[in-house]
Amino acid sequence: MTTTTPAVDPILASVLQRRLDAISKEMATLLMRSSRSPIFNEIGDLVTVIFDAHGRTLAQAEYAAIIAFGARPPLEYILEYFGDDIHEGDVIIHNDVFTGGNQNADTGIYMPIFHDGELVAWSAAKGHLADIGGMTAGGYDPNAKEVWQEAFRIPPVKIYESGVLRKDVWDLVAANIRFSFVMEDVKAMVGACAIGRRHIQALLGRYGRATFDTHMEYVLDSSERQVRAEISRWPDGVYHGESEMVSDGLDPTRRYRIACEITIDGEEITFDFSHTDDQAPGFTNMPPASASGAVRIAFLMLVAAGDIVIPTNEGLFAPIRTVFRKGSLLNPNFPAATIFGNQMSDEVMECVMSALADALPDRVTAGWAKYMATALHGTDPATGEPYVTLTVFQRTGPGAMNGSNGWDALGFSGTAGQMRAADPEMFEITSPHFMEYHEYLPDSAGAGRWRGGLGTRSAWRSDGVHAHGVTMGEDIEAEGATPGLGLFGGHDAGLNRMLLEYPGGSTHEWGSKEITDLPQGTVIRSWCGGGAGYGDPFERDAAEVAEEVRSGLLSAAKAHDEYGVVVDAATNLTDEAATRALRALRATTTKEKN
Repeated sequence: MTTTTPAVDPILASVLQRRLDAISKEMATLLMRSSRSPIFNEIGDLVTVIFDAHGRTLAQAEYAAIIAFGARPPLEYILEYFGDDIHEGDVIIHNDVFTGGNQNADTGIYMPIFHDGELVAWSAAKGHLADIGGMTAGGYDPNAKEVWQEAFRIPPVKIYESGVLRKDVWDLVAANIRFSFVMEDVKAMVGACAIGRRHIQALLGRYGRATFDTHMEYVLDSSERQVRAEISRWPDGVYHGESEMVSDGLDPTRRYRIACEITIDGEEITFDFSHTDDQAPGFTNMPPASASGAVRIAFLMLVAAGDIVIPTNEGLFAPIRTVFRKGSLLNPNFPAATIFGNQMSDEVMECVMSALADALPDRVTAGWAKYMATALHGTDPATGEPYVTLTVFQRTGPGAMNGSNGWDALGFSGTAGQMRAADPEMFEITSPHFMEYHEYLPDSAGAGRWRGGLGTRSAWRSDGVHAHGVTMGEDIEAEGATPGLGLFGGHDAGLNRMLLEYPGGSTHEWGSKEITDLPQGTVIRSWCGGGAGYGDPFERDAAEVAEEVRSGLLSAAKAHDEYGVVVDAATNLTDEAATRALRALRATTTKEKN
């Protein structure tokens, strides 16, 4: 018997692609609305994905990008590990960074989808669990030196087998997690995958597997053709970039270099990080699944800057290759601690952007202010129950790019702007902490013809609780960090600062990766830097500068000193004559220096 491959209908291919996108988004919506943790239902530190039978990405919801691109490598391992021992009704859980995971806290649920007895696709949900064991609630502990201190390792294991819950496995996982609500989040992930499975099976029932597979191949090929055509317009060459990370959690003075060599050759591009420093003894190591995810995010930014829309599927990344030397910061040897790895997306992406700044000046972004957040845990006096919370309302600013200011308080580069800020009121409701203020940080943006995005400043206190806290950030001012670089005359990004004010009146400059006690009544103050600028600040539109002075985002002094704009103190309007004179003087001075 011979089978005929169905002819491709481009319109049907587009319909199916958009249907898969809608299914992945519905999965994410269900997950957020049925989960218990604010990390899921408020922040959206998660992803839902549809894969084909071979583990290739067909569609994904646009939430936390670093998790999204960290969902595929575990499935590759799952397919190899289980082989033919995958059956309808199976549900597999996984988090292990040494079998494809990107971070042990980022736990995935993988559900095979069958049609007429054959494996045809997978639905997956992955998200940051509030706790997954380890020696510190929430998993972030800068004293960790090996993976077992950070988390309960879960290599791929079936929690449902042929539709039946494996209670022994479920209870084993639950027994190693501090908070009961975390397993409710796992149930929500299973439910999200089940919705995806139901919709995909309905599509297969309507169109048949042959039509589905043929049109998905067409969609993947189309994405690949488009992105190859885009890369072919980039200048061939070998480009080099570097970035720096300060502190590995164990030694706050230690500095590490991240180095990349980027080769553009026709329609293909290679990102080689072989010359990056050796792995750290602490938790600042990045699994390759996370490192490759950060490269993909940077690559997507470069592609998107060309005003081209390509579906986010496996075809989009077919022309790129990544190299991470074994034993380096970006591919550590077992059993390294790695919980901080996702946050190192800042360095990887900065490295890529700096390398390609001269080759692709209209596509790169200036340096971002690096990630800053804290994890707080203790016992809530109102309930007597343990709690953990992440202060993801702390938001740094992204760098500007040609033609566009950075978006204010966009936050962590590794989420590509897709992870929402925590609501301060929900922070107060779900933890024994009181927010004193949370607002934009004026003057925090790096100046430029296009300025960086503003950072934020916040203050909160431990109310009625002796808490414990750990910072999980970078670029702390007191540690002598190197800020994200401005481009083409733009000013550098801002640095971060964390200050503890104890009840007795003493203070402590909180380091970037430091765990400490927070006695009852301690006030935590946070200043998050803004992004770097792009282009000469004296070329920025003076009216736009004056408007930001009026709105309180920029001081008149900074407008004068960094933009050459004089704002009348009485009217808050631009003094046009004084501005022209100041800018002319600066131009003359610059010409004389040259």
